[in-house]
Amino acid sequence: MRWSLPSKRAAWLGSTALLVASCAHAPPPLPPDTTSVNRTHELTLDDFTPEARAMSCEDIAADWQKTNDAMETATGAINANRTRNQVAGYIAAVGGAVGSLALFATDSNSAEKDQITKLYERHDMLIRLAALKHCPQLSS
Repeated sequence: MRWSLPSKRAAWLGSTALLVASCAHAPPPLPPDTTSVNRTHELTLDDFTPEARAMSCEDIAADWQKTNDAMETATGAINANRTRNQVAGYIAAVGGAVGSLALFATDSNSAEKDQITKLYERHDMLIRLAALKHCPQLSS
């Protein structure tokens, strides 16, 4: 049986649509907008945890520095694996099926990436809290 051009196109479109639909999912909800000019929510101390509300400007600055240091450490771990991952990728590309075993030597740094995401959230919270409490500008 020979496929005609329209049936090939329909099969391709159908499989493409199925692939795209299987990847689609709802995005996570956005936090309340507290920073833009047209913000919909005015930031108050009630927007923070009780622990954050109790922080002094000095506590905020120390935690901000600790967060920055942890971000640098996690980024350093990712950068340290980058060269090894690139070499493994080149070996896999050149080596075919046998070379693809080199991909098992790569490290995706999932833990460090998850940690950086949480640290950015903490970092942003500290900046908002410092601004609300009129603390001196945070700097590393």
